Amino acid sequence: MALTIIALCLVTFYFYFNKEDVIYFDALLSVLVMIVYITAYIYFSADFPLHIKRAGLICELLPAASLCAILFPDWSTRFPPEVTVRLGWAGLLLSCIILALLVIYIA
Repeated sequence: MALTIIALCLVTFYFYFNKEDVIYFDALLSVLVMIVYITAYIYFSADFPLHIKRAGLICELLPAASLCAILFPDWSTRFPPEVTVRLGWAGLLLSCIILALLVIYIA
């Protein structure tokens, strides 16, 4: 549930602050991937054992941070925006793989 609220806030802030700017394909695609991820996470997380639910923090914080990196790459002062977007995609895809493995092997 927290992931849904965080993702909704990030997407709202992105569209609010980029009213006049171009909306990039990466941003739209990442939002679609995040919708699919949240739907799968909510649907399958009920079947996880209790000790796996405690580890669900990784399944919530990693995609939220990755979505933030994709939507707001200028916030990173350490890396250029292109690298930040690529790292965000790597984190989002890694979290999708982790969720798929949890569903396959545990649920």
